[in-house]
Amino acid sequence: MSLSSRLAAINRFQRSRGFKIGASIVLGVAAVALAGTLFVGVTSGSFQLPALQNVDPNSEAARVLGKAISGGNPVPVLIGGGLIVLAALLAIVWLGLGLTYVGYSALTLLAAWPLLLLAPTEALGMVVLGASQLGWVFMLLMRVMEVVFSGTGVVVGVVRNVLQEAVRMKVSLVFIVLLILGLATLPGVLDAEQPLRYRVQSFMQYATGGTFWMLAVLTLVFGVTTLTSEQRTRVIWQTVTKPVPAWKYLLGKWAGIVALQFVLLAVCATAIFGFVEYLRAQPAIGERSAYAAVEGSVSEDRLILETQVLTARKAVEPVVPMAKTDPQFLRAVEQYIENERRSNAQFATQAPERRRVEQDLYKDYVQAYRSIDPKTEQLGEAYRFGGLSEAKKRDLPITLRYRIDSGGNRPDEFFMLTILLSDGSPIIRNTGLGMNHSVSISPSYIDDDGNLFIRVYNGQVGIAPDGQMAVALNPRTITFPPGGLQVTYQAGSFRTNFVRVVAVLWLKLAFLAMLAIWASTFLSFSVASLVAISVFLMAEMAGFITKSVEVYSTADHEGHTQLVKVIAAWVSARVAGVFSVYANLEPVGRLVDGRLMSWSGVIGGAIVLAVATGLLYLLGVVTFRRRELAIYSGNG
Repeated sequence: MSLSSRLAAINRFQRSRGFKIGASIVLGVAAVALAGTLFVGVTSGSFQLPALQNVDPNSEAARVLGKAISGGNPVPVLIGGGLIVLAALLAIVWLGLGLTYVGYSALTLLAAWPLLLLAPTEALGMVVLGASQLGWVFMLLMRVMEVVFSGTGVVVGVVRNVLQEAVRMKVSLVFIVLLILGLATLPGVLDAEQPLRYRVQSFMQYATGGTFWMLAVLTLVFGVTTLTSEQRTRVIWQTVTKPVPAWKYLLGKWAGIVALQFVLLAVCATAIFGFVEYLRAQPAIGERSAYAAVEGSVSEDRLILETQVLTARKAVEPVVPMAKTDPQFLRAVEQYIENERRSNAQFATQAPERRRVEQDLYKDYVQAYRSIDPKTEQLGEAYRFGGLSEAKKRDLPITLRYRIDSGGNRPDEFFMLTILLSDGSPIIRNTGLGMNHSVSISPSYIDDDGNLFIRVYNGQVGIAPDGQMAVALNPRTITFPPGGLQVTYQAGSFRTNFVRVVAVLWLKLAFLAMLAIWASTFLSFSVASLVAISVFLMAEMAGFITKSVEVYSTADHEGHTQLVKVIAAWVSARVAGVFSVYANLEPVGRLVDGRLMSWSGVIGGAIVLAVATGLLYLLGVVTFRRRELAIYSGNG
């Protein structure tokens, strides 16, 4: 019997009902056996759950970390991961790929095994093994999508063609291979000497952010290509003459791209989550093993990792004493305008100019509130953080995160900063400029109304020889930039936050897919790609533009309004405003910084993105119906 005949016989056997039932029974028995072993191991103590060792359990740090790592219990992760693996293996079996997967795994293991045995090539072996498995997961999910969209109907048929085109096109294949290889390679480039929290944050930043940008570019390029190439090659003539309604055709194209995004995002998210959990179980700085301290005290590296990185924290900004509608502020505006009219009678006589003056003055007021001059504000600046009742109820320490800017933020320059709590307890820190810092504060400092009061001094507070309080002032004014002074507290777990972040990334990619399709309905490939990528970049930069406009002054150093600056600020604000919801989601930044991605934020963002996607879809349908496809294709 020839090799091809043997392979055909093996394929028939793995597709037979008897093999599928038998393999499913074997997998079920193995899953039950592994679950029983896990249960016995946990109950007998042979399988240790994460728990602090060699530390005083009554200490505040131990109490905090104990609560934090209770959410890091690996048993739910193992159970959930086991169910996912079991479902994947059953899918492989019932798709008729059981023996194919066994052979594929054996070949990849044979290729990686020699590399894993040698220290110089161990990392390469892990890359081969990881990339091969991620590649198989991708192929498996693509087969699942083929089954899901195997029905009849115009939309389903278009979706199926899009998925086949994605695998067939070289551009898509290159992106997919690069994505898988990048995720498999990234763990090997982390510096093992760095604190564990930095390694985890670096991996999440590059892996999650890199995955999104790669998928975004793939979505835009493939979304434009799948439509314009059919017009250029006249394939669309065969489609529209069936006839296929424009709305079904474009909906199928969009759904096909969204299905491809789901597959790729699922593969990448699984790899990212798995390696983060692997890193979490590694020893932190100051530990001889995971959660086991060396010197009898909680490792600062572990404490920050569990309470500030692998968590979901809510952030509270200080309350600005005066609002724009405050009578005192409005009187100050009137006084300012009156003073300016003494030299310019036409100053702020029109309503738009008056609103601009109010806005500029309020920005200056907020900036002054966030700044502390060492000469004129020797008593420091008082700040109030409201809405902390939930943090007080949870009885977990809150974290004060701060960053100070001064001059050019020289990296070799440090300022002494004193933070005075409500009972007079000082927190003195030697603070680097332009860098983020944090300090834990007991929830007992939050009053019954949910307020936390602090006073910040631009210098080091001490006691003079005469017994009076004295401040050794810093040489220059310090400023807390937007987001540079906030109180955070734990409001959820990292794992549920990760799920929400991945959901938001998928929503953003779905919007970008419709953006690419809309641009392709009336533009050529090159112009449509330029428009789609430009809009994407503007949307991603909207948050940065908004923060820049907040501190941007429209007046010169003498206080005179500059028309060019006014126009630039107005245009920038309008552009940022259009994409404000898109930018404010910040899924990657929230995940890396351990900030909460709330369900309300996810739902709100989903509604706005759905409306924007729907509008682009309607515009695309209207444009596509009026398009002279035959003329365009003939000249394309």
